[in-house]
Amino acid sequence: MNYNIRGENIEVTPALKDHVERKIGKLERYFDHSVDADVNVNLKFYNDKESKVEVTIPMTDLALRSEVHNEDMYNAIDLATNKLERQIRKHKTKVNRKFREQES
Repeated sequence: MNYNIRGENIEVTPALKDHVERKIGKLERYFDHSVDADVNVNLKFYNDKESKVEVTIPMTDLALRSEVHNEDMYNAIDLATNKLERQIRKHKTKVNRKFREQES
């Protein structure tokens, strides 16, 4: 995966970048082959101490997208990854069910 991490009103520190790459990199285990996708991550920080994380992973079959608001940036990244994980599992279940129905 190729990561494109942008920060708005916040500097993307190496620790923050490493956390994003480590968390989103765990999603690769759901795919059979290596994923050649561009991961777009937007990190925003507002004046009222709220942060927003947007993650978009465009792929050939589907587009994974997650948007989370939270006070803690690291927690928002974790929640966004959990949302993406649920989307991948849902898509794989749907594809497998369709494949099994075609066999019978």
